[in-house]
Amino acid sequence: MPNRTAPRIPSYRLHKTSGRAVVRLNGQDIYLGKHGTPESHANYNRVICEWASNFRQLPSKEGGPRASALTV
Repeated sequence: MPNRTAPRIPSYRLHKTSGRAVVRLNGQDIYLGKHGTPESHANYNRVICEWASNFRQLPSKEGGPRASALTV
C-alpha cells in the first residue's frame, strides 16, 4: 500500500552557537536572522514559499529553466 502522508515542511529552528534561526533545505542551511524575531519568521515563510513553488528545490542563483520568461 502506498504511503499517503503529506510531504514534510522543514522546521524553523535555532542554530545554538550563533543564536540565529535556520532552516535546512536540500541539505543547505539557510540563516534567517535572530531566532524568535518577527523578521526571522517572515524570512522563513518567504524562503519556504519560494522553495515550495520551485518544486521543493532551492532557486538557482544563476538562473535556470524556470528563470527565463515564457514566450509564445
